[in-house]
Amino acid sequence: MGESKTEIGNAAAFGLASEGDLVRLANERLERPCQTPEELHAWLQFFLGIDVPTQACCPEHDAPFEYMKAAYFEPAEDLVVWAPRQGGKTRLAAALTLLDLLHKKGTQVRILGGSLDQSLLMWEHLREDVERAAKDKLDPNVRDKQVIKLTNGSKAAVLAQSQKAVRGLRVQKLRCDEVEMFDKKVWDAAQLVTRSMKSQSAIPIRDFDRGAAQDTVRGTVEGISTFHKPWGVMSKVIENAREKNIRVLKWCMFEVMERCPQWRKCDECDLEPYCHGVAKTRCNGFVAIDDVLINQRRVSRETFETEVLCRRPNVSGAVFPHFDPKRHVKNDPWGKGPGEMRLAVDFGFRNPFVCLWVCCYADNVVHVIDEYVQSGRVMHEHVEAMRAREWTRPHDQILSCDPAGAGANDQTAESNVAYLKRCGYRVRTKHSRIAEGIEMIRFALCPAAGDTKLFVHHRCTKLIRALQGYHYPEKGGELPEKDGEHDHLIDALRYHYVNREGSRVKGGRMY
Repeated sequence: MGESKTEIGNAAAFGLASEGDLVRLANERLERPCQTPEELHAWLQFFLGIDVPTQACCPEHDAPFEYMKAAYFEPAEDLVVWAPRQGGKTRLAAALTLLDLLHKKGTQVRILGGSLDQSLLMWEHLREDVERAAKDKLDPNVRDKQVIKLTNGSKAAVLAQSQKAVRGLRVQKLRCDEVEMFDKKVWDAAQLVTRSMKSQSAIPIRDFDRGAAQDTVRGTVEGISTFHKPWGVMSKVIENAREKNIRVLKWCMFEVMERCPQWRKCDECDLEPYCHGVAKTRCNGFVAIDDVLINQRRVSRETFETEVLCRRPNVSGAVFPHFDPKRHVKNDPWGKGPGEMRLAVDFGFRNPFVCLWVCCYADNVVHVIDEYVQSGRVMHEHVEAMRAREWTRPHDQILSCDPAGAGANDQTAESNVAYLKRCGYRVRTKHSRIAEGIEMIRFALCPAAGDTKLFVHHRCTKLIRALQGYHYPEKGGELPEKDGEHDHLIDALRYHYVNREGSRVKGGRMY
């Protein structure tokens, strides 16, 4: 992390005249809450030697200092941080933990990593910060190496990645590092561990933009990680944040990379296709350009764009790597004229029942315009819900579904297929190999020649997630992972394709 520019620069930032003044007032300033972003930035420079970048370099990205402001000033809120490897996210989270301990008397903070080793990385930064800036503030009665307690009653500790470590915990701040590595059940349990606390002393207040009195340290959870896989925990965390208006802060390596010197030639630099000159005009961080270039030469383009530039999660292992929301998510497949509406169904009770409304056009173009996904209901309830949608015709609509639906129901002795036929649907149930239907979807998404044949309406959020997250097992295998979340929607779409007129399926393993 970047060092302070000069001591005089720090003095000026604090409104002081000289280094001598800073020394005399250091202890007072150490524990006094910062009242403005400028004071916070200067505090980090002076006491921890951290010059946090304050300027974003890429469109729709945030400066790392935005994270510091959002987490430090009260009332704080839950945050998600999407940042690159070696991008300072763990270091900054440790600095924030020290600030919480010093400036929010009695605050309880816990550090939870994707593994105990990951937790200890942030913990080591915090230990070093305490030794550097607040060693004399430590409670001498605490001997546990994984606990830091200050004389003002504030306390921080490191947690193991387990439900046992999380359940029953009550703290004000929970910092979760490398969320992508979390067990989903541990992450879910961690959402219920925080509670707000009335402060017994002055706290840093967000009055510079809110103007409201505040005497509470709000309970918050911070999810911090690189976004590796479209089907990982971080994907669900970001999706949930966007649905619930939780702030997602994002920066890439350009936000933390040092300014490029003028003597470097852009046309000879491997970063130029990504940089476009921004390193010479906007970058002002702490990561050496040579280190970024060395790392770039060691990895694939896809890994570099995922883990360093934070452009997108890595689709290696995805069943549909060519699915791109910018290309395939459309509200109207322009110029295709009226189409025939069909239904595609995957049965389920404990697992979700899925129905897709598929509009079929000329030239085999398909537009999925709606979805219904529901578990825990019986067949007649699903049919009522399907008929309530405006695109469902009352009679004679083609419905493609799972061939297993032809088996008799244990309670009614009538199969799902027979019931749907009795309701007026023209049911199709052709057997096929799993791989065969997948290949048909792949062709529709990205044909080797010609135009795209498959589009999805933006309202079909679950199908969009399924097309992004449907993946092969990490341990290997020819068939996709049946994860209980993405596979049912893909199965429904697959049944549509294998039951189309003119579709041909080969023998082999059927499903």
